[in-house]
Amino acid sequence: MKASLLFLVFASLLTSGCASLNSVSLTPIPSDRRNEVQVQASRMIILGFNFDNDYVDQLVDQLKNQCPDGKVTGVLTKDETIMYFLVFVMKKQVTATGYCSRGTATQKKPAKRRATASETLPVETLEAE
Repeated sequence: MKASLLFLVFASLLTSGCASLNSVSLTPIPSDRRNEVQVQASRMIILGFNFDNDYVDQLVDQLKNQCPDGKVTGVLTKDETIMYFLVFVMKKQVTATGYCSRGTATQKKPAKRRATASETLPVETLEAE
């Protein structure tokens, strides 16, 4: 009886897991949200040894590939850690979601120009009006 109870406790500890959200970041969301693009990168880590984060570098290129003739805006990134088997094995996962704006080139507004001394009105003129 004790052996089966001990086995059940040990088996439940090994099969339990946990997920946590480490960080979230968001850029300004556009008004046109019809074309959503999403990419994901992940890596399995054993015993907590993670020597680099190079797997995340591919996210930018994947987003660009899903929106070749446009601009990706409103990007939401999530960094998650999913733990398996009492933190012996974990999965780091980064998800990026954005909106593809195609064919709408953003026009820059002309910069405001400061008036020079010769262009300013005399104080008497301002008071007279």
